[in-house]
Amino acid sequence: MRVSIWFSGAAGSWVNTSGLLLGNLLASKWYTILADKEYASIIKWDNNDFFLYISDKPNEYFISKNIDYFFAYDDYAVTKNQKIYSMKNIFNIKEASAKYKNVFAFWGALKIFGISIEEWEEFLAKTFSWETLEKNIEDLKLWYNHIIENCWDACSIINFSKSVSESKTLMFGNECIAKWALEAGMNFYSAYPMTPASSLIDVITEDSRAIFFQWEDEIAVSMSMLGAKMAGKRAMCGTSGGWFALMTESISFSNQAEIWWVYVLAQRDGPSTGTPTYTWQADLAYALNASFGDTFPIVLAPSTFEEWYNLIWTALNWSDIYQHPVIVLTDKQFSEWYIAIDPKNLKSAEIKRWKLVQWSEWYKRYELTNDWISQWTTPGTENWEFIATSYEHDEYGATNEDPEIKKAMQNKRDQKLKTFVQQEFTQDFYGYEIINPNAEKFFVTYWRNRYVLEDYIRNNSDKNLWLIVIKVFQPFDLRLKTFLEQNNNQIQSLIFVEMNASGQLQRLVTEQCVLNQPMREGKLTNHRKYTLYPIFGEEIDINL
Repeated sequence: MRVSIWFSGAAGSWVNTSGLLLGNLLASKWYTILADKEYASIIKWDNNDFFLYISDKPNEYFISKNIDYFFAYDDYAVTKNQKIYSMKNIFNIKEASAKYKNVFAFWGALKIFGISIEEWEEFLAKTFSWETLEKNIEDLKLWYNHIIENCWDACSIINFSKSVSESKTLMFGNECIAKWALEAGMNFYSAYPMTPASSLIDVITEDSRAIFFQWEDEIAVSMSMLGAKMAGKRAMCGTSGGWFALMTESISFSNQAEIWWVYVLAQRDGPSTGTPTYTWQADLAYALNASFGDTFPIVLAPSTFEEWYNLIWTALNWSDIYQHPVIVLTDKQFSEWYIAIDPKNLKSAEIKRWKLVQWSEWYKRYELTNDWISQWTTPGTENWEFIATSYEHDEYGATNEDPEIKKAMQNKRDQKLKTFVQQEFTQDFYGYEIINPNAEKFFVTYWRNRYVLEDYIRNNSDKNLWLIVIKVFQPFDLRLKTFLEQNNNQIQSLIFVEMNASGQLQRLVTEQCVLNQPMREGKLTNHRKYTLYPIFGEEIDINL
């Protein structure tokens, strides 16, 4: 059983409250939930939406243009969204005699799902202050006459009343990133608010384990992060494309001075400020080359919420171990999606730090070692002072323009990524995931696109269609190239699915895996979407 329900109204009408009340209720009963929200950047008076996609089967996540139950707070909610979505049962509650339409709509949803009011009176008592509780309870009970008089005949009761299993926790994407980075030892965070990365700040500032600084712009944000890392902090920042552009010089500095940290890049529609509250996935090529002077950051992107738990941990570890900038890509939808998570399924990793300096008479901060990674210490440690500079330098950090030293230091910075590949791309970790390597057709994708593609595969009669998900973009795991070459006769098609117009993932994989060869003629197709909204299951067409 799978159901989609939607709450929609003007900005300021608290539609999110309706969705979160319902989502938390169903999460406490174990149900599989994926929730989403849309809102315009024209903040005042425009339309806001909160969706819930609900299933009684484990891990049956889906996202659809077909909405089973649509609660509209006004006429505009209907007219605007009918252009994009197909709404089966519309409950227009604009005339509802209730002060709090969001609570009124919430109880209407409870009635549809066969859940009694008694179950939630106690919850509301914990949620609302005493000043508003009585009126909220009153509005909660007003559902009956309105549904009977207006639209009850149009729908049937779905039974979500029973608890399927143990309670889950409803969490949104940025909440997962922030909380799990804190668990992984992140203790310094700097940012300037920018949608959709802003809510990382809200979560981090509620936790005493991290120092937070808000600066006047992203240049100051990124440079303060380098200062914190140099002082020994496990540091991170979050931003979006328009402001990430201001950080790119700091990435080059980070590479040159070998002071490292983690950037969370939450993509939104662009270019420039674009349509800032909507989604896209078009900063991949920029992230791969987000600097100058032969500087190549490590770039990765988790594809599920649970994967975020390990990969944000991994990103912080990699940044420390390899003394190298790491960019973690997400997007607006992933940042703001909610999902019901079972904490028992999360396995913490070991916190790994830099190579600490051992005693030596003379400390070479940039020593040319066999693995190209130098020993590190925090400033102020007696006898181990060093200079960190954006200029080219010798092993001690002193400014130097000797061509041989320049070549040696450039090689050192480049070779670290080769050490990374040797140490990280093992039998225990791949930079990609292949679901059913014996398949004849594969979707090739990244990020949360896998949710809609897995649902499509689950409900498709073609059992030879499966999935390849890229997780580490730079350095690229060339074992995928070997797999595609060895299985070329078996593989009939590779369908690249991404949310940008230029096919940035397809270009990357094509280049790294050398796909433009006669033996693959006619095997490469794609599905690209760049119309502000996420990819829906109904839009997938394997014949493209």
